Amino acid sequence: MKNTRLFWQIFFPVLFIILTSVSATTWIGAHFIRSFYYEQMREDIKDRALLVRPNILQLLDGDGLELQEFCRVNGRLAGTRITVIRRDGKVLADSNENPERMDNHGTRPEILLAFGGSVGSSFRLSKTLGRIMLYVAIPLKEKKPEDGVLRLSVPATAMDEVLAAIYHKIILGTCLVGLLAAVFSYWLARRISRPLEEMRKSAEHLAEGGTDTRVVTESAHISKETSKLARTMNTMADQITARIKTITRQHNELKAVFASMTDSVLAIGTDHRIIRVNRAAGQLFGIEKDIVKGKPVEGVLRNMLLQDLITRALASSTPLEEDLVLNIDSRKTILKTRSVPLLNEEGGKLGVLLVMNNLTRVNRLESIRQNFVANVSHELKTPITALHGYVETLLDGAWKNPEELKEFLQIINRQSLRLEAIVDDLLSLARIEDKSSKNNVHLAEEIIKSILENSIQACSLQAEEKGVRVKLDCEKTLKANVNRSMLEQAVVNLLANAIRYSPEGEQVTVRAIVQPDIEGKKLVRISVSDRGPGIGPEHIDHIFERFYRCDKGRSRKEGGTGLGLSIVRHIAGCHGGTVEVKSSVGTGATFTISLPARSV
Repeated sequence: MKNTRLFWQIFFPVLFIILTSVSATTWIGAHFIRSFYYEQMREDIKDRALLVRPNILQLLDGDGLELQEFCRVNGRLAGTRITVIRRDGKVLADSNENPERMDNHGTRPEILLAFGGSVGSSFRLSKTLGRIMLYVAIPLKEKKPEDGVLRLSVPATAMDEVLAAIYHKIILGTCLVGLLAAVFSYWLARRISRPLEEMRKSAEHLAEGGTDTRVVTESAHISKETSKLARTMNTMADQITARIKTITRQHNELKAVFASMTDSVLAIGTDHRIIRVNRAAGQLFGIEKDIVKGKPVEGVLRNMLLQDLITRALASSTPLEEDLVLNIDSRKTILKTRSVPLLNEEGGKLGVLLVMNNLTRVNRLESIRQNFVANVSHELKTPITALHGYVETLLDGAWKNPEELKEFLQIINRQSLRLEAIVDDLLSLARIEDKSSKNNVHLAEEIIKSILENSIQACSLQAEEKGVRVKLDCEKTLKANVNRSMLEQAVVNLLANAIRYSPEGEQVTVRAIVQPDIEGKKLVRISVSDRGPGIGPEHIDHIFERFYRCDKGRSRKEGGTGLGLSIVRHIAGCHGGTVEVKSSVGTGATFTISLPARSV
């Protein structure tokens, strides 16, 4: 059933009630007016009859022609039909017709009443005249009403004309009242329905998420009940607004937490369709988190182990924990997974929430840590073992031999220096990493050539002892924002390695130039090139790892700690730059530090 607006529910009933009341009142009024007018005419004709009766009584005993003439003349003068009827109903005289041709009137209702001694009257069609007449009859003799009757009558046309004029005015008045009633009904319906309509619009606006609309509660045209309802709706709107803000804030908080989680999270419905994916999961599986919503999980994640886990999690009502080893993008990935059921407010199951912690990097870092500890232990143990051995030899009596004493002390000195170098490099690496993690690296505009000259000067003694020439190629005006001491240390490490692995009499070149990268950004490139044995391709990807050596025996013989290139990589990273190497076996190597040219 179709609902009707409140406006029409008020307008039509009120208009109907008013029009019905007016119509009923009009009809009753017209009825009373007609009855009143009829009674007035009846009384008027009765009064005429009483005035004429004495004359009729005087002429009743005389010649019938005089009575007939009297009735004819006076009836025409008064516009009234006068009829005299004797006791047997025969018409003695009539102002309009010949009495001899008229029917017996003894059975007429008004005549019968007059014979009974009262005033008789009736409306009916006159057979003689063929018109509706108002008849009024009185006894000729009050004491002997049966002796005869005097009847006067007038056409009903006059009364009908008067009543028609009255009815016409009543109808016009009724139409005017109906129009005013329609206007009043419309105004009343609008007065009552408008606040409710405003409440409806406010409720719809609130349902659409709007919280800035309030219903007017204080107004002359608003009823007390409607005002209370409006205040209740405003209170409800305030409460809903507060709850919406709370829910929105909590939703944003959860969304932020969900998006910032480093663990991969998948929310999957009971129909195996994806409900939500966080950014970490999107990056892990290479999927767009906004595009895959609502899609079947089997079409998005094509790993059978993961699909089997999801199926078991959806079938289980308890949390599941399991470690999965997956092959993602041809890489071995270890995931620690935990699934928990998703429930609605009634405790029904909506799906499952899958949280995956990628342990691949943790395992790799653990492996690096173990290798680092092993390497540090090995690198420290070698000189310590040598020191311990030679000290024991000296204590066993070798100190008595001056030549052996001198040789052993020289070895102990070299090993202690090697041990000191390892500790210094470890401390330097720790300091660089600490500054980088705290973003505490101070950069300032420096002349690059001055830094390179200082680095060459620091390695000059090593170069002289090896007979290696060092060539510098750098413009005097070349500048960049750098940390001077850290960049000097990085260049010294590269230059020391180049000198160490260069044959005697060869040349090491240090060059600094400005070049754009593939994106067009200017970079300051500082390179150190040697003509040593070079680096094999199998070592290129690992050359900057801590304690990594291409030739471990030769490196230790040359006195390297295995930390120099790792320090260079960290220093370049602190400057927002990179370090790379180009080399092949037998052709030497070129190490290049690329730094952003913030000011050149």
